[in-house]
Amino acid sequence: MKVNYQPSDKAQRPTDDSGIGVKYAAAKRGGFKGRWYLLLALVITPVAVVGWILLRPHLFILASGIVTTEPLEVRAPSAGDVAAVNVKRGDVLASGTHILTLVDAQLGAQIHELEKQLSQLELNNLSLNAEILTQLQQRIDVAAEGVTRQNGLLDSFERYQRKGVVPTADMAAVLQAHTASKMALEQAKVDLMQARQAQKTELLAGPIAQSKYNVELQLARLKAQESQLDIKALTPTRVVDVLVQAGEHIVEDRPLVLLSGREAAVIFAYLEPKYLEYTAIGQEATIKLPNGTRLRGEISEPTELVGRLPKQLSGPFDGEKPVLKITLKPETALPTSIEGVPVEVSFDYLW
Repeated sequence: MKVNYQPSDKAQRPTDDSGIGVKYAAAKRGGFKGRWYLLLALVITPVAVVGWILLRPHLFILASGIVTTEPLEVRAPSAGDVAAVNVKRGDVLASGTHILTLVDAQLGAQIHELEKQLSQLELNNLSLNAEILTQLQQRIDVAAEGVTRQNGLLDSFERYQRKGVVPTADMAAVLQAHTASKMALEQAKVDLMQARQAQKTELLAGPIAQSKYNVELQLARLKAQESQLDIKALTPTRVVDVLVQAGEHIVEDRPLVLLSGREAAVIFAYLEPKYLEYTAIGQEATIKLPNGTRLRGEISEPTELVGRLPKQLSGPFDGEKPVLKITLKPETALPTSIEGVPVEVSFDYLW
């Protein structure tokens, strides 16, 4: 036999209690439902987030990337002090622009000392040569004066000989003396010419010339090193960062400044090799910056295979796995040119 129960008064009138209205009963039940929904959301949300994180790489073609201008690192050619920094970050430089100046006190002292040695060598050489030539010229002057006197004496003896008052032996002696004076003059001239030739030879290949050559060679090398301390832009470029300041002492090979290797910033994206078909030039992608800004871009250069991710993108467990390095050119200028800013790249599907 089926038994039917009649609902109680409480079930029929849940908002009444012994004839007194209880207005909050329905709201109270709604609060219980809300708490259950909240607990359910707290349980489901982490699961959904984890699921999205795990499934997203399989749903989209994603790659990590960085903003870069392929900066060139300028290093100190030698130790020294930074005398002046003429540029700042972001400056656009023309070819030949002075970037900064280094001063090497030790190098400057060596150059000064070699210049003194070279000047002294030249002075000593000129002084000695001038003294020798002066003495030889004096010999010529004396010999020329002797020839003049002998010419006068010969003329007198010839007149006396015509008168018959000079013996032949005396006339022969006068002629011999006259000839000797002329020979002495010619010999003095020859000696002067030989001295000049010897000085030229000495100037080109003698010990003093060799010493001078060695000093000049050392001086040229040091001045070449000194010229390298004046850092200039070799090509039109832009300053990415200045790594030193005026008055700072630096060691050899220390980085001084970063110069952009490209006119405009590009994106280097690093894609897994299994997505090789997405590396053709012209392949489009969406670039997401850290602030959420999205830009469109396309592959502009041939892709290359590299041994690992850059250190700013690699994690502790990434290891040495090879990746495809892809160069993307944004359709519009990037709102940031900070070197190495990480970005996310999502490649368009090939349908």
